[in-house]
Amino acid sequence: MKIYYTSDVHGYFYPTDYLDKDFKSTGLLCCANNYKKDENTLIIDGGDILQGSAFDYYLSKNKGSKHIAEIMSMVGVDYFTLGNHDFNYGYDYLKEYLLNHSGKCICANVVDKKNILPIYDHEIIEIDGKKIGIIGVVTDWINLWEKEENLINFEIKNSFESAKIAFEKIKDTDYKICIYHGGYEIDLDTLNKNSNTDENVGAKIAKEMDIDLLLTGHQHMSVENKNIYNTHTLQPPSNASEYMQINIDLNNNTTTSKLEKPNEKPRKDIYDKFLYIEEEVQKYLDTTIATLDKDYLPSEKLDMAINGSELADFINKIQLSVSKADISITSFANEIKGFTKNITVRDVLTTYRFPNTLTVLEINGKNLRLALEKNYSYIEFENNEFKISDKYLHPKVEHYNFDFFYNLDFEIDLKKEIGNRIGKINFKNKEIKDDDKLSIVMNNYRSSGAGDFPMYKESKVLQMINMEVSEIIIDYLESHYN
Repeated sequence: MKIYYTSDVHGYFYPTDYLDKDFKSTGLLCCANNYKKDENTLIIDGGDILQGSAFDYYLSKNKGSKHIAEIMSMVGVDYFTLGNHDFNYGYDYLKEYLLNHSGKCICANVVDKKNILPIYDHEIIEIDGKKIGIIGVVTDWINLWEKEENLINFEIKNSFESAKIAFEKIKDTDYKICIYHGGYEIDLDTLNKNSNTDENVGAKIAKEMDIDLLLTGHQHMSVENKNIYNTHTLQPPSNASEYMQINIDLNNNTTTSKLEKPNEKPRKDIYDKFLYIEEEVQKYLDTTIATLDKDYLPSEKLDMAINGSELADFINKIQLSVSKADISITSFANEIKGFTKNITVRDVLTTYRFPNTLTVLEINGKNLRLALEKNYSYIEFENNEFKISDKYLHPKVEHYNFDFFYNLDFEIDLKKEIGNRIGKINFKNKEIKDDDKLSIVMNNYRSSGAGDFPMYKESKVLQMINMEVSEIIIDYLESHYN
């Protein structure tokens, strides 16, 4: 049996990264041009398909999710689970996607209260005379991240417990597969735990269930041909920059997996059919929003973390303007474009690449200090020079977990030991004591405590601004710079 597997495609179908118009050998259509389908082959996707690229954003505003379902159907996806970002545009948008997808959605911990959506907890099929059992789940941290109105018609249950219940229905099959839109809470080499949260429970699933193949996602890591607790596991990188080919000997119950590069050319039939949408997207991206006083471009990650960023300040100023908070923090995706003087929609969507909304918290001085100390653990001082901490680079790159603080003055000595670097903290020339309180605006991802910032999760919510930050930026630019 053979499986082609992708996860976290995030709407990167066409051979582009949308940073420019250049053709690049990437995207799902280039991956699919390598797929060779027969009766012993499955094509599986691990979720996060509806949000992430300019293509997805444009469809969410103009044409709907039906076209994405049609692309996935033409690719030949047999089974898929849902990702946390597949809920970003609400019930009806996800409904349109699911009702037009020819594949089967398997996601045991998502309950549709309307009982309309074709979501299943398991599937049993037969390949080469063997029974194959398939279950699927998504990280239940959706409950922390997603807008409340987008989950009104859903119940998101505990990922592990739901997988365990679904497993009972496939436990007697010859080969058992779990599609998990979540990742690993351990170091895969040492098996040491590296996270104290239950956002990712891949290792727990592998350890406590008799799963033969655990297909993961969510963390955007590259993991191939790995075995933990007698379970074969893997994870492809995001944006269909690579795909996974899995070969299974059902007679000997052996599994191997390998990351493969996309074809240099996209699959022509799908490419041609939806090219008119891609052309509309590219035209939309090059629409000028406003004219700025200058370019606001990123520098090297370490330089920005040490010396600050005018680009981050620009975004933080917008967040303060709309929230009226005292201070603001923002972070950058691992790859960003920056703002040119004649700023376009492309500049915004490829600079603020998250689907985040904003949350305003009330934070005391003690927790603010803890947050600053944690934040600046991003930088290490070793052999008389600064570097980015390996914890932010391995096992996955996490530059997005460093925040840029704005409208706050604080003393910092990066040569001191991590955790003891922050001196006096001042707001408007007043020193902030442990019991003093300030309002702080940040994205909803960080306010959930994600990135190992539990002090935010403990803070009182003052306001939720349920509009994507990219839209807030576009609206602000249109109203203030024209």
